Amino acid sequence: MNQPVRFGLVGAGGIAQTYAQVFQAIDDAKLVAVADVRAEAARAMAESAKCSWHDSYEPLAEKGAVDAVLICTPPSTHASICEYFLSRRIPVLCEKPLSTDSATARSLVQLAEKNSTLFTMASKFRYTEDVVRAKSIVESGILGEIVLFENAFTSR
Repeated sequence: MNQPVRFGLVGAGGIAQTYAQVFQAIDDAKLVAVADVRAEAARAMAESAKCSWHDSYEPLAEKGAVDAVLICTPPSTHASICEYFLSRRIPVLCEKPLSTDSATARSLVQLAEKNSTLFTMASKFRYTEDVVRAKSIVESGILGEIVLFENAFTSR
């Protein structure tokens, strides 16, 4: 059996809590470290996940510490954190948005390509059947010109 992918989680807020729960239910990936500028939040999540914690993300990039990272911090911090890991050839899954402007997002994608490093943005509904079908209907043109689209999520 292959070893599970060792993940670091940067950020210990609400969305990070959801990721931490997922790690408890799967065998192919393991949460090995949590980092958050709020040490108490990192410590609490790490204790629950039985992994290490840090009050900054840099230790997660130490040689062999993690195989990949999840970035779950405020959007204004995404670019610098993603750049840090991508520069070290550590794969990144970043919560949306990748950055606060499109030029920076493009530069992150280019950095990932330059370093042959996996880089993606979390888009949890992009591949669900109903969203794929809705996209297909819109693209078919059968509805005519779309002038307004409203989407509401009513549960977790």
